[in-house]
Amino acid sequence: MQMNSLVAQGRVIAAGRMLAGLDQEQLATEAGLSPSTVSRIECGHRRVRPATLEAVWRALDRLGIDLTRNSRTGHYAAGTSFG
Repeated sequence: MQMNSLVAQGRVIAAGRMLAGLDQEQLATEAGLSPSTVSRIECGHRRVRPATLEAVWRALDRLGIDLTRNSRTGHYAAGTSFG
């Protein structure tokens, strides 16, 4: 089953959040957003403003989570970073 890019992006953000050990409310606090915004992003229900998405990605990055999007295939991935 192929999913659209908004759903794929949302699932990767949810995976990154779970890798960080956060619930949606905690991620929202870390990113300076409302929990409902995080929920909508993870469900892929709407396109997200670039600044909002950047806030989520930066919050996860501060927690050691790497979110990437392959520019060739468009696939998203979440992983951890150690350093």
